[in-house]
Amino acid sequence: MQDNVKKYKAVLEECLVECKKMLDFETEKRRALLDSDMNNLSGVLQSQQATMMKLENLEKKRISAQEKAGFSDMKAEEIIEKIADEKEKKSFTSTINELRTLVEEIQKLNKISIDIAKSNLKIANTILQQQPNESTGVYTSTGSNAKWSSSSFEEKI
Repeated sequence: MQDNVKKYKAVLEECLVECKKMLDFETEKRRALLDSDMNNLSGVLQSQQATMMKLENLEKKRISAQEKAGFSDMKAEEIIEKIADEKEKKSFTSTINELRTLVEEIQKLNKISIDIAKSNLKIANTILQQQPNESTGVYTSTGSNAKWSSSSFEEKI
């Protein structure tokens, strides 16, 4: 296999590694949402964002490597057809199929996470709407609820 094609395959394999990380983050994100574990959710989202940035950079690298390998504007199937060596063709096919499977799984888990988050927000909103309007959660020195206006913080003490 020529050098540029090997470099292109190496970039695809880097994408595969990052997509596996993303799948793990999606799984962990779903678990954190189900457990209402906001600390874990925050950490997962930060890690996921970093991995997404890596994937965006790898996508640019992949496009460049694809052009250098002579596969400009070709789809995966077209690239595989151009590879003469059967062993390399099989390797490319395996990598492409694994990437597709991972991306589909990531998309599926992401949709589930979004649905869970929306459901959690609806529940929280319902609970908040059921709270009496008079209860501000702020008490005076005598222990009764304080009646604060929106400008209470602007008043001088």
